[in-house]
Amino acid sequence: MKPSFKKNYYPNFFIWEEFEYLINIRPLLTDSRVYVLGGDSYKWGNASWSNDKNCYPPSLMKELLDKHICYFSDMSRCTEKVNEFAKRLEDEYKHQTDAHIYICLNTELEHPFGAHYDLSDNVIIQCEGTTNFKVWDEIGNCTSSTNISLEELPKESVLDVDMEPGDAIWIPRYHPHLATSKTKRLSISFPINKDPIRIGREDREWIKFEP
Repeated sequence: MKPSFKKNYYPNFFIWEEFEYLINIRPLLTDSRVYVLGGDSYKWGNASWSNDKNCYPPSLMKELLDKHICYFSDMSRCTEKVNEFAKRLEDEYKHQTDAHIYICLNTELEHPFGAHYDLSDNVIIQCEGTTNFKVWDEIGNCTSSTNISLEELPKESVLDVDMEPGDAIWIPRYHPHLATSKTKRLSISFPINKDPIRIGREDREWIKFEP
C-alpha cells in the first residue's frame, strides 16, 4: 500500500440516517465496541430484561457524542456496503480487515490521537462532513502505535487533502497522519492488520429475504 487519495471514490457509502439507526440499537453499544476518546469511566442502571449490562444507554451515548470524539469498532458488517467493501480489501490485501466508525460533532475538539502512526494499513472513507487529512512519509523503528509531535515531522507532508463525502484515502502502516474535522464528521476507517485471512476471516455472507 502507498499513500494515495481518490476523489468521489464511493458516494453515498454511509450516511447520518444509517448511523442514527445503529446507535439506537442498544445491544450494539457495548463498552467493548464503543470508544469515547478522552472520556472517563461511566456507570448506569439497567432494565431487568437487559441481557448485556455493559451497553451504553441512549441518553448517555447522546451526551458523549456531543462532548467527545468517539469511534465504534467491530463494525465491518454494519451495512451491506460496508461488509462488501471490507471483503474487497480482504481479497486484495489477503489480511483481516475491520471497520471503525468515527464521529465528531464538535469541531472545537482537538483529536486525542493528534499526529500518530498505526501498525495497521488503513483505508478511510469520508461519509459525511469535511475532514483535512495530512500524511507524512514512513518513519522507521516503529514498535507500537503512538502519537508523534508535529515538530518531529517534515514541514512538507506527502498528502494534504480536504476529504468530502465519498472521498477515500489510503494510509500505510508507520506513516504519521493527522485528521482535523472542519465540520461535523462521520467516516469509516478500515484497518488491515497483519493477520492473514488464511488463519481466519470474518464471515461475509449477507442474509437477504425475498418479499
